[in-house]
Amino acid sequence: MNERGSSLLVVLLVTLIFSVLGLSVLGAAVNNTKLTAIREQEIETTASGKVLMSEVLAKLQENLNPDVTANLYAKNLKDILIKNDTPPGTHIYDIELDSIISETEKYFDDNPDLKGFTVNINELDLASTDPKIVTYKTYGITEPNFKEKNYIRIFEITIDSTEAGTDNPNIPRTVSQIVILSPTPSFLNYAVGAYGKLHEPVGDRDKDIASPNSALVINGSPDIIGNIFAPTLELNSRAVYRNIDPSDPTGTTSIELITGPFHGPSVFGTLYTKNINNKRESNPTKARFFEGKYAEVDSGITGIPVIKPISKNFVDMDFNSTRNLKWTDTGLPDFINDSTTIEPFITKCKSNDNYNYKLFEALINTDGLIENNHSATGSIGDLLVIAEGDEEIRNGDTDDSSKKRAQNPKFFCGNDFGKDHNKQVFLIEESMLETYKGSKSKLYSSEDIDGTTSTLFFTNIDKDSDHKHIFKDDHVLTLNQDLNLKDGDEKGWLVVNGNLEINGGTEDNPIVIKGNILVNGNLFIKSSGENKEFLEFDATVYVTGNSTIDNVNIDGAKENESDPDKERKQLVLISNKDLKIVRINEYEEVLNPTDNKLVNLINDKPNLKAFFYTDSNATLYGVGSHFQIEGGVFARQQLTINAIRYNFSTDSLGAISEISPSTNFASDPDARSRFYVEYDTRVITDQLSSLPRVNRLQLIVDDLNIQ
Repeated sequence: MNERGSSLLVVLLVTLIFSVLGLSVLGAAVNNTKLTAIREQEIETTASGKVLMSEVLAKLQENLNPDVTANLYAKNLKDILIKNDTPPGTHIYDIELDSIISETEKYFDDNPDLKGFTVNINELDLASTDPKIVTYKTYGITEPNFKEKNYIRIFEITIDSTEAGTDNPNIPRTVSQIVILSPTPSFLNYAVGAYGKLHEPVGDRDKDIASPNSALVINGSPDIIGNIFAPTLELNSRAVYRNIDPSDPTGTTSIELITGPFHGPSVFGTLYTKNINNKRESNPTKARFFEGKYAEVDSGITGIPVIKPISKNFVDMDFNSTRNLKWTDTGLPDFINDSTTIEPFITKCKSNDNYNYKLFEALINTDGLIENNHSATGSIGDLLVIAEGDEEIRNGDTDDSSKKRAQNPKFFCGNDFGKDHNKQVFLIEESMLETYKGSKSKLYSSEDIDGTTSTLFFTNIDKDSDHKHIFKDDHVLTLNQDLNLKDGDEKGWLVVNGNLEINGGTEDNPIVIKGNILVNGNLFIKSSGENKEFLEFDATVYVTGNSTIDNVNIDGAKENESDPDKERKQLVLISNKDLKIVRINEYEEVLNPTDNKLVNLINDKPNLKAFFYTDSNATLYGVGSHFQIEGGVFARQQLTINAIRYNFSTDSLGAISEISPSTNFASDPDARSRFYVEYDTRVITDQLSSLPRVNRLQLIVDDLNIQ
């Protein structure tokens, strides 16, 4: 009996154990099924939120475009942007914009297919001090009255979802995205890009963005951090280069050569394109279009871009119209822009201030004599005797500010110019460069202009066959010292009726340029000798001719000396004709990061902190040169980038022979590229007041956030 009882207990115990195990397995299976269903719902909710965000962005852009929508508010906004430099009073601009925002929200709130989703579009608070709230300060905007002076607005789009599946708990998800509404052209949104069409009326440009020829050509292997715009993109394995003679920086006598093949470009961003024409040579180990070794272990970034179709909402710019608007901003009369007779300008000066008219009249009357015989009459004292027979002025023995001005070789022509009729305009005639060569610093740096928003107009005044004075544009102004035409956030203008050459300084004492520049001719930013020189810019520059950057390093200027390096401003160069950037840190060693993390590339100091735009073509050579651009490069017609991954064993011209066409450099993809571009997100806000302005708002999106 005892043995039977023991056997029964064993059987019961085993049965219990297996029953418990069975129930546990069954419970786990049911629970896993439930968790899987919840996880699937979570993924579907998040994916639906991301898709909906794309739809919200598209709808908002459509509602903002007066050429697409029948929305009356969008057409009203267009009229406001065309007619006013700043938002008109009584908040008319914000009222129209708020109407578009409300209409966009209502479109999604009234959609029965979006049950469980709530769309909100809220403007960020400029004055908020709450560190948890993303504000305008993130984008470098801190001025309290910013919105009164500028059209730019920053919104946060949030999509909330609490929709649950059958018998499942609510799973809250919030998808949010910061968007900037800006009246600036779209080319400022890309690290690299090309529009790919020849000039035609702005209204016809959006009909067919793609060009029969490739808009963007990438030869070799650049590193690009930021988005790319290229309706048609061509990729080639080999880079092209020119062995440029230093005595001929334009490269007109150089011969075009070719390197061996390199592995594909690394792109950390989104590529917007219609067509990729891959002409790269096959690589046994890597046959992809794009390749990258700079991987973040956690995020899996590899340098292969997300590829999306180009947007139909590309906001274009007309250079001539933009240039004319900026001329108006300088405060100079329109007839100077047309290089016509100077008589109306003399009349304007005379009607404003008889004293200043005498100074300007003296400049005209002595011009020919100074140009032809400056050694006889070129002293400051002689000119001032003619200008105003006042011994106090000649000797500087006066406290009269108007008389002190006469000691400065700039000629003040009243302050009744410009749209606000309060623009100070100073004139510099070409002959003064020689006349005042011992005191040339006064032309650009003195108490009457330093730290102001004045306009300096440099020109050549001469007589035509009818003995009437005219403006000529066949001369060069060389700027080789600091220029400060900035007061707070506002900048003045240097207007050059001719060609402008800007030279740099040493690394410890760079030339600093603060202010806007308009050049009626060609621009040369170059070293004055064979050694590279250094400049710092806080400036937007418009050039009607060609632009050449030669053997210089460009950094951003600090707002003040106490600002950290990350707060530096930048140069925005907008050229009507061809852009050339040559001899940038030639044959300099390119140091590789120790752990191949993307952050190590981004934290490197640039040697060109600038955004370059040309309304024509640009061909850039990162072969002998070493480009480290923080900003961007964009061409209206075609942009060609040549880049290699290589360190030269010598810094002489003979080093270029190391790039043999027969060597396969694609077998060494770990080296950093000699052409690196990183997009500067602050380019729009830092230079906003002087950037090109268009007649409709564009949508600039920030990173997507999921919570």
